[in-house]
Amino acid sequence: MRIISISNNKGGVGKTTSTVNIAAALSLLQKKVMIIDIDHQAQATYHLGINPKDLERSIFEVLKGELSYTDILVNRDGIDVLPAKHDLKDLDFLPFPAKEFLLKEALDGIKGYDFILIDCPPSLGILTLNALCFSTEIFIPLQLQFLPFHGMYNLFEGVQMVKKRLNKDLEITGIIGTMYNASKAINREVLEETELRLPGKLFKTIIRENVSLQEAPSWGKTIFEYKPDSKGAKDYMDLTKEIIQQQES
Repeated sequence: MRIISISNNKGGVGKTTSTVNIAAALSLLQKKVMIIDIDHQAQATYHLGINPKDLERSIFEVLKGELSYTDILVNRDGIDVLPAKHDLKDLDFLPFPAKEFLLKEALDGIKGYDFILIDCPPSLGILTLNALCFSTEIFIPLQLQFLPFHGMYNLFEGVQMVKKRLNKDLEITGIIGTMYNASKAINREVLEETELRLPGKLFKTIIRENVSLQEAPSWGKTIFEYKPDSKGAKDYMDLTKEIIQQQES
């Protein structure tokens, strides 16, 4: 079982889009997959057509130890989801010891999945720390622009600290280039710089700019449900096959 946090300190880089559509592609490829939404904005939950306002319980109750993860699990067309609500932000204010290990403790011994994907908030706060302490891998979606590229190094530093102090098994195993337009010089330059500075980290499959990827969440659909013949669907399927090959190699 691979437990992967999909994380970046910057918002708007394709983090939730990647989480949801990689999970959907994995499911289409007959892999058993779970999504954990640990972002208080609940964007993965929304993206999958689940309205947090309609939920009586969420991952917050699991982290507090009030419920088992099985009590909140939603099966969304073959993808198991642990959904979030906006009250997740209140975790910061709860007087629990070692709060960074709440997710790991709550899901201790979980079995039956090939992949668990965790959609993290755009910060290295307590919610992201919970994800990183439970994960063995991190994928970093990188919008191929100048500022996101340099901001990525802040996350690298944070990950090294988590690895040293909290989770020695944690590794950055992939960078996902997103929102790529080959006609834009800055996109090409950042792509080349990433490959130069971080050899072997960038997935070969790059996610191209695609309006269907932007539209799909508003319909509560994955890209494979919304526009299965789009560039976005092709790119995320190719990326997912590459992710599976990582394990096989």
